[in-house]
Amino acid sequence: MTAKRIVIIVNKWWECDPITSVLLHDKARPAEIKDLKAVRYPTQRVKWKVGDEVPSDPEALPRLTFTVGAASVELWCLEELMNRSVNSSSSAEKARVLPGAINYGGTQPVMVIAMGTAGIVAKENMNGSVVVGSSVFIHDAFPESIATGMWKPPQPDMLIASAKGAVTIGGLKDFERLPAEGRFMVPPIAPAVPMRLVFGNGYISVGIVNVTNYDDYIWADDAAIQEFKQKAVHGHIGSVETTHGIIRSASDAPFIFISGITDAEGAFDYQVAPRVYAQNTACAHNAGVALAWLLPSIANL
Repeated sequence: MTAKRIVIIVNKWWECDPITSVLLHDKARPAEIKDLKAVRYPTQRVKWKVGDEVPSDPEALPRLTFTVGAASVELWCLEELMNRSVNSSSSAEKARVLPGAINYGGTQPVMVIAMGTAGIVAKENMNGSVVVGSSVFIHDAFPESIATGMWKPPQPDMLIASAKGAVTIGGLKDFERLPAEGRFMVPPIAPAVPMRLVFGNGYISVGIVNVTNYDDYIWADDAAIQEFKQKAVHGHIGSVETTHGIIRSASDAPFIFISGITDAEGAFDYQVAPRVYAQNTACAHNAGVALAWLLPSIANL
């Protein structure tokens, strides 16, 4: 009998590095995670500059494979599938290369998990916390653009739910928070007290796509949030980021997202930029810990 296949896709390499470290560390992961194999790790990052020959696409390989119960699990870094000559924030390039991960090995996944760091809209500070949900809301920052290199979301500005993902979230238990939260690292700027792992189908990830200039996020994020509010979507904004929705759109498989919260929405320049390595690394690590301790339940559902 073919093992159930779970595909975990992390956006950027600097988010995937701390998550990879968690899965490889026997004090960070539960004993149910076994048979770890490094397929493409450690990785070498060779930068491309204008004028260089356009390289061929990287081979579609996961960073790690392992087992959890009866499930076969793969950890992928999306940025490492993209052509080096393309902006690493390109939504269209992310969408183009995602089938390499989704269809790897010829067996369709029973679950796709999108991961990365994110901001949040909340009444209290959540930095260092982790939010897990099963629905996304995708907003195109340039919906009228005819420029090449843009990605057209198949379902823009609407709630995209995953029925089976929702069942998975509903099967998680409160006590599973504790071993994860006890391993969280404290980010240097404005950490939540206490840092929390929260999961529920009321948490929705709002995704802003087609932004490749970080300076544009200050208005693009706000536009997406206002569109979400105008559509009167039932639920909370669990995270604000760029890629969960693209990953969700690449497959009809059951879906959940895991977001490591780095900053309050609108406060990136104050809460991430001054300590960009430490803030991102701690919060991505915490997302990896949440993943590790929720995976045994996810694999059994």
